[in-house]
Amino acid sequence: MIYDEYLTTAELQRWILESDVSWNSIDRELALTQPALLEQIRDSALIESYFPVYTTNLVQACWDQIDVTSVFSVQLYESYKHFYALNRYLEVVGYRPITDSELIEIRGRNVRNHVDDAVRELARYMISEHFAAYFFLRLSQQAKEPVLRQLAAFIAKDEFRHTQFAYDLLAPRLRGNEDACRRVLEAGANFKHVGADVVSRVPVSSKNDFQAILTLDKKMHRLTGISISEFSQKDIHAAY
Repeated sequence: MIYDEYLTTAELQRWILESDVSWNSIDRELALTQPALLEQIRDSALIESYFPVYTTNLVQACWDQIDVTSVFSVQLYESYKHFYALNRYLEVVGYRPITDSELIEIRGRNVRNHVDDAVRELARYMISEHFAAYFFLRLSQQAKEPVLRQLAAFIAKDEFRHTQFAYDLLAPRLRGNEDACRRVLEAGANFKHVGADVVSRVPVSSKNDFQAILTLDKKMHRLTGISISEFSQKDIHAAY
């Protein structure tokens, strides 16, 4: 069962909030020299705070699929841990920490979001986590403040693992199923980041990140037999 492997991997890679993050070493003055980056951290924290609602909506659509519901129980813990860590960093630095009222407002806007197509939503989740992983990877390279670099690197590893488990959940559902493959490719071609449910502009650390786009294209090709770019081009030709 996928949960056994995923839980083992998550346990082996787990970072401990209190012992692995050097909270007392944060250089507040250095962190505040990058306010635009701190604003992106804040938006990222808001997105991560959304997962109790998002995961509930997705799990309700997959209530009878043991592999999906089991793995997402671990994902939910890790995503909310990301929110807590990022918001704690903002509190220590003194840059616009997130309030409970903001979290409630976000939940109120999204609590009734219904997942009509679980396969399409899993693809959306996988792609969102793929770009989140690259965002935090780039953030770990761009941040001047050492503790933020450390924290971003920890989160990036989690996000890459989330991308992989979503891929592993999708793979058996697409095998020999052309309609499911088409729906996944459509989710990629018309992609809307999960974070767009929460913030007006999903944070990106590198505009048109070629490596992130290329690796996603290859991932989709392995998953469906055709890349997003090929699928989009095919659709263009079919329109004439």
